[in-house]
Amino acid sequence: MKAVICEDVWMSYNTFFGGSKLALKGVSLEIDEGEIFGILGPNAAGKTTLISILSTLLIPDRGKVRILGMDAFKEIKKVRERINISSGLNLPWSLSVHECLKFFSLAYGISDEDRIENLIESFELSDFRNIEFEELSTGNKQKLSLAKTFINDPDLVFLDEPTTGLDPDVARKIRKKIMEIHEERNITIVLTTHYMAEAEQLCDRIVFLNKGKIIAEGTQKELKKIIGAKDVIVIEFSSKPDSVIFSKIREAENIYGFDYRDGEILLYVDDSEKRIKEVLGILNPYWDKIRKISMEEATLEDVFLELAKRG
Repeated sequence: MKAVICEDVWMSYNTFFGGSKLALKGVSLEIDEGEIFGILGPNAAGKTTLISILSTLLIPDRGKVRILGMDAFKEIKKVRERINISSGLNLPWSLSVHECLKFFSLAYGISDEDRIENLIESFELSDFRNIEFEELSTGNKQKLSLAKTFINDPDLVFLDEPTTGLDPDVARKIRKKIMEIHEERNITIVLTTHYMAEAEQLCDRIVFLNKGKIIAEGTQKELKKIIGAKDVIVIEFSSKPDSVIFSKIREAENIYGFDYRDGEILLYVDDSEKRIKEVLGILNPYWDKIRKISMEEATLEDVFLELAKRG
């Protein structure tokens, strides 16, 4: 069963000057149970609007959404019992860490104190259990927001920019915790993020939104193929290679191009890990002239920048 099915969703907002603006334009996607699914795009692309619709916080102008096999808008109560969302640092400011989790657990009809204590410990909030939300650091506020997200033992969670504004060390810990929870419980996670490295680390599949439309979707490798991104194998020579090496490189089937600069040959390939053996075979007679071989993979940053231009 699909965790999320979204069909032809449109959403508009009234503007300050009396007109309207389309935030989403015919968005359709499917998310498999148990995967981490990323929604990426530039500012004002429609990411938060889409995640708000999928989590039943907004009703679109038109379109269909099914969550865990249920109609998201006709069965809202049942859907909300099985999902949760972390979206910004907007928890009750005067409640302590423990009180906040207690408040949300009671909202779900849960009175299990052990679950609260386990979440406090799991998200490293034990030293802050009696500190009010407004007094917490940004990192601990984000940890509490995430802990709250798992209070009802959900099957599907939505994380809207879970590490924005955090110190690198805190962000790393939160990403690690997201991965641990996913691996332990195999829950479906849908996240938005501005950080391409975060998406590379966490996401199984990704959609790119721009100006309210999905402009690309797939795994990281599939997205790189869409824009024609190439991995690079870099060979550093101790002296200028002779023309025979260049001839052999030109004849190789899976090398799409090459450059020579500052004593290095840069080979452009579809997948550096797949092609390295072929490259080593070509270079075998020239080992005495080679100082170093390294591989540079195309990144989601490359994909993001190219797709943003196309959008």
